[in-house]
Amino acid sequence: MHDCCGLIKGYLWSDSATSTPTYKSSQDKSANGLYTAATTKGKISTFPKTAGLLVFRGTSTTKITHVGVYGGDGYVYEAKNHASGVCKTAYKQSDWNYWTQCSYITDNTTDTTSTTTAATTLAAQTTAADEKTVWDYLYGKIGNAYGVAGLMGNLYAESALIANNLQNTYNTKLGMTDKEYTDAVDGGTYTAFSSDSAGYGLAQWTYSTRKKALYEYAVSQKASVGNLSMQMAFLYKEMSESHSTVLNTLKNATSVLQASNIVLTKYEKPADTGTSVQTKRAGYGQTYYDKYAGTSSSASSGSTSTSTSTVTEKTATDPAKSFNKSLAGTYKTTANLYMRNGAGQGKASMVVLPKGTSVKNYGYYTAVSGVKWLYVQVTYNNIKYTGFCCGTYLKKQ
Repeated sequence: MHDCCGLIKGYLWSDSATSTPTYKSSQDKSANGLYTAATTKGKISTFPKTAGLLVFRGTSTTKITHVGVYGGDGYVYEAKNHASGVCKTAYKQSDWNYWTQCSYITDNTTDTTSTTTAATTLAAQTTAADEKTVWDYLYGKIGNAYGVAGLMGNLYAESALIANNLQNTYNTKLGMTDKEYTDAVDGGTYTAFSSDSAGYGLAQWTYSTRKKALYEYAVSQKASVGNLSMQMAFLYKEMSESHSTVLNTLKNATSVLQASNIVLTKYEKPADTGTSVQTKRAGYGQTYYDKYAGTSSSASSGSTSTSTSTVTEKTATDPAKSFNKSLAGTYKTTANLYMRNGAGQGKASMVVLPKGTSVKNYGYYTAVSGVKWLYVQVTYNNIKYTGFCCGTYLKKQ
């Protein structure tokens, strides 16, 4: 067993799951101590969502109560309690208050003696298969890439596209993992599904009438309440029957932001629908648009001025600061990888390049904390991108 900060220290002090730990008193910190010791940190609103960073819960920077590790895949890995153990839970900004780069593992990002670092391993984990499944289903129903992207951005914000996702606070309140809750509902041993006010599923359905309808639809389809295909069909059925204005807007949207905002304000309707939330959710949607729009027929739906055979260009706002001819060449991404407007995790994302994508570098780069961010070019989904990718996840060919 680990407590929350013990999970971090277990990684720091052990080479493997069975090796004898090497105790280091300087690293023996509480969750509060781990936050205080870090030099790179901030409020969760500035979290760059990069694999290996730590996320914290607390009422202030001096009253940290819990810590977890962000996996780069939409999940947090955290030691919760005796009932739950070590869990993989969907990341939601509302569940965390602060983030840091752990000062004791910074050097792992440039460790050339190890074939795999913890951050690389976590970043390689992806929900790409489910993402594409959701995209293809919704595009088949909506027929507009802007609408699909705007909807998916909101679903990601709610559940990280995890169909059996139980609202994190209820994992603790009920003492159940996502799977345990789902199995109990399916098996009939937990009968308060409709009335417990716990957000659940892709859209984090919460209200009793909507959860009751979800459950009854699952039963009618002879499917688990946490089944992805069933939930997608239910979502479209619910929109068709009860949210026709939202659905019509998605089918005719001319931008990701327009589509995202109608879902946010008229379908999901969280307590906070302010500008910052709108921007964040539309950003998630734009990532899906950049990643998948070119894979759908009529992907340019909503735009009459751009042909799918025309290559447009997007270039980073920041220039490269250094040059090394030996770096020039073709590289492949070793994980799903952000290309950013500048060098560093805090810079805005331009596109997410799938694992195995080939990119070209001419020797230009910018170093950040000892890590080279290569200035690369790639044509992806009919757009020519020029921007920065972290060299840790690029393999020269």
